[in-house]
Amino acid sequence: MLAMNPATSEKVVEAPLVPVAVESAWQAIRGSHQILSDLVGKDLSEAGLPELAWYDVLASLECSPRPLRPKDLLCRVGVTKSGLTRLIDRIESAGLVERSSCPSDRRGTFIAITDEGRQTLAAMRPIRNRVFAEHLEGTLSEAEAEAVSELLGGVVASVRSELEGEDCCEV
Repeated sequence: MLAMNPATSEKVVEAPLVPVAVESAWQAIRGSHQILSDLVGKDLSEAGLPELAWYDVLASLECSPRPLRPKDLLCRVGVTKSGLTRLIDRIESAGLVERSSCPSDRRGTFIAITDEGRQTLAAMRPIRNRVFAEHLEGTLSEAEAEAVSELLGGVVASVRSELEGEDCCEV
């Protein structure tokens, strides 16, 4: 929507109003994510384990039947492209993942989880699952959790398909 700024006579793009319910949902999503991430992160740190972002990378790699390209991993872990590069560098330095070259494209790389990465993930999983059990399972019924998953999964799928179509999956 375009409007004129009366003080400068310049065209100004007006943002559409966000319905109160949508704004409220957004704040609940952000707040829940932040609080749960902080709780998991604190418990992982106290156990001498890596941060939660490492879990997401390792879990994505573990469940993949083959090594993943960074752009494919990017679509699964929810960090920026430059953030993922730095994150993978740190995880690789710890010996939990390894990079290999793409045989058909020398510029391309693949990332795979190592045995040590699987062991670290196995140590991280009970901590993450305990926090989720305490704060999600204790708050949401199974039906509510399924409804949240379905609703937000639709949002993620919509945005992800747009970004993947642009070959830029930075969600």
